[in-house]
Amino acid sequence: VGKAFAVQRRHQERGPLVNSEYYTGWLDHWAEPHSVVSTSVFVSQLDKMLNMNASVNMYVFHGGTSFGYKSGSNVDEQFHPIVTSYDFDAPISEAGDPTDKFYAIRKTIAKYLPLPRGPVPKPKRKMSLGPFKFKRLFGLSELREMLSGDTKMSEHPLTFEEIRQSQALVLYDTFLSFLPRDPGRLSVPGLRDRGYVYVNDRYQGVISRMDNVFDIMVSISKGQRLSLLVESQGRNAYGNLNDAKGIVSNVTFSGILLTHWNVTPIDERKVLPGKFATIPQETHCPPGFAAYEARFPLKVSPPLDTFLRLDHWKKGAAFLNGFNLGRYWTPMGPQKTLYVPSVLFETENVLNVIELEQ
Repeated sequence: VGKAFAVQRRHQERGPLVNSEYYTGWLDHWAEPHSVVSTSVFVSQLDKMLNMNASVNMYVFHGGTSFGYKSGSNVDEQFHPIVTSYDFDAPISEAGDPTDKFYAIRKTIAKYLPLPRGPVPKPKRKMSLGPFKFKRLFGLSELREMLSGDTKMSEHPLTFEEIRQSQALVLYDTFLSFLPRDPGRLSVPGLRDRGYVYVNDRYQGVISRMDNVFDIMVSISKGQRLSLLVESQGRNAYGNLNDAKGIVSNVTFSGILLTHWNVTPIDERKVLPGKFATIPQETHCPPGFAAYEARFPLKVSPPLDTFLRLDHWKKGAAFLNGFNLGRYWTPMGPQKTLYVPSVLFETENVLNVIELEQ
């Protein structure tokens, strides 16, 4: 602290000492450890700044949640998508609850300034619901049929921006017009950001910008449909503003250019909750895209905040009564729960899950 303010004084002999962005914690990226800033270290440095009569802006003081697909990403040599939660290890959690860090900050400030009158806030009660029994609504082929009216045809793949897609998914379909090697190498160097590969609607695997995997070996015959369900995993938080999503360059199979694409933006609001008839139930759900639904009455009055756990799911997004709670990616972590505010609950509720992998 002393060294940092000494730099300020070299350039500004007079005026207030200001720390305009004192980090209480930090954000989380998928597949990386949960970020934590030590409470004791934080308040120790805060105490030093206040003792110097410095002004301090703590960022973030109240954690939050990037509902829907609004969480961003950071890009250096690698692509680092940010989790749904913006809890940030902040003094007040994403659910609005004071933490141990909050009480420690309050105690430190009390050494220099009078505290507000009134009771000290306490964590709010939460409610426990479930487990829920889900039914499968539809898979990729049914989704394509339901949204066929939105499909655009193009010689080459179109980006999310070119079809004005603000949601997270776009389906790219083409039919192989030549006799390929078996298996052949599908190459999508312009993938932004994650692609789920299908042949005749049978799931083949994943390519991923985050993992620097842009190629996959695929067995396919002439005339079969090759599909790429592409997921945008978050806009770049800073840097280059030219941040197109989807497929931003040519796609090849065994070195041969693939053309004549059908490009379909996926808008879950058009198909959820339960706006179309369900497909027959299966005892085993094949891997890949599928939409699921659970219906339940709310027996808690008034409703309370809670958190949704998706321990046995892999990757996707969850919706309560049509509201997008955000993305989950359970095996990757570090986020394991999605914050569910009480205001989203109704007397009768519909919980939908869009699962992308399994």
